[in-house]
Amino acid sequence: MGKEAKTNAMRILEREKVAYTAHEYPHEEGVAVDGVTVAASIGEDPACVYKTLVTQGSSKNYFVFVIPVAAELDLKAAARSVGEKSVAMIHVATTEIYTLSLHDALPI
Repeated sequence: MGKEAKTNAMRILEREKVAYTAHEYPHEEGVAVDGVTVAASIGEDPACVYKTLVTQGSSKNYFVFVIPVAAELDLKAAARSVGEKSVAMIHVATTEIYTLSLHDALPI
């Protein structure tokens, strides 16, 4: 049996001794899948599942936005919200989708 794949978020949660549940879903390697499909495949209401999007502003600073999986990030509104002229999605060679449902969320 191979080593369990972990994200940096998972490693941080473990280091801080925060309980979490990783949800896996069937998918084809290299085939993009949207968050609504992922939510359905793990039996979650898409209204309770969020995606994390990382952008880079015109200042070269990075900004993270957490939005419902069915929503699209309005880049102009996002830029205004962080005081930037513009923000753009960062490009990642390998994209993996991880979901967080409301019942798994950390208390704020």
